[in-house]
Amino acid sequence: MSSRRSFLKKASTGGISGIIASGTAPVYAKNVRMKNTGVSLEEAQEVHDKCLIIDGHNDMPVERVARGERKFQWHKHDPAYHTDIPRMKEGGYDAGIFIVACTLSSNIWVTTELMLSEIEAYPDDLLLVKSTQDIIRARKTGKTGIIMGIEIIGHWANEEIDIVRILYRLGVRSIGLLYMQGTKSSMKACTPAERDEYRKTCIGLNPFGFEVLREVNKLGIVPDLSHINDTAFFEVLEHSTRPPFMSHTAVFNLCNNYRGLTDDQIKALASVGGAMGITFVPHYIDSDPEKATIDRIVEHICYVADMVGIDHVGIGSDFDGIVGPIVPDVSQLVHLTRSMMAHGLSEEEIKKVWGGNFLRVLKQNIDD
Repeated sequence: MSSRRSFLKKASTGGISGIIASGTAPVYAKNVRMKNTGVSLEEAQEVHDKCLIIDGHNDMPVERVARGERKFQWHKHDPAYHTDIPRMKEGGYDAGIFIVACTLSSNIWVTTELMLSEIEAYPDDLLLVKSTQDIIRARKTGKTGIIMGIEIIGHWANEEIDIVRILYRLGVRSIGLLYMQGTKSSMKACTPAERDEYRKTCIGLNPFGFEVLREVNKLGIVPDLSHINDTAFFEVLEHSTRPPFMSHTAVFNLCNNYRGLTDDQIKALASVGGAMGITFVPHYIDSDPEKATIDRIVEHICYVADMVGIDHVGIGSDFDGIVGPIVPDVSQLVHLTRSMMAHGLSEEEIKKVWGGNFLRVLKQNIDD
């Protein structure tokens, strides 16, 4: 533990400008990994059908409640949203962490009740996930596994740890500990120098944040580091007794944004057995959103794989987390598989990216 803490402390205070300037970026950033354009859609579909697909982050519930729905109209194709049941089935979407609490625009108790009501009303389509065996069961029976998650616990817990325990009883299995504290621009583009300066002002976890971390470790809830500030990120890695994950993020070195993970963060997360989900949000994938293609998403995946190994990267789409188009469409996830094949990932590696890595982290957290 002492060596891990020493590494994390060094990583959190050492700055990132030197890492980027030193030429230690993985080979993909130097265009060593070349795309093969000869992979057919049929070949990709064959591999895709073998993959257990787990999406690390889907905002569908909170978005629908924020728009005034009191019964989710997602049983038919609805282009007003990124996610609906027909398109999820078409794309092979086996399970996802569906967010039932984020900002105050979508009440946590209303959203959780609506989500649970949907699962009860449509047992042939949906299955509440409380353990990883439920994810496997959902896939085998052609259902979508619903892992309920909280993006921001601070708005709702009121510094009462019993709220966390209640949410666990209701089925919540993923909780984000902080949301954008430390700066007003933590979802915006920044330079490496600005990111270094940001690290000097981050406030980290408060005492209740540490209490929540201890409780989620005890109960069996995954600590989600998405939206957390850099100081708190390293604090969680030092103190968590189970591997956390970053459910939806990107690589800072490929798109300079406060929401992306820097090289030292990627290495630190991997060192404790965690994993990061690459988002589909355009302005986190490329500084020019027009260039945020499926291939560009795969560049982020390959960057992480080349740096710390394939075991630490997954998919965290953030479907319905933004307004506007997002690629790939949930019905067309096979195109991401095709691009991964074209960039040299093997079938076993692609299986890990699509669900194997998150399944491992979930198992280490939510299965007793």
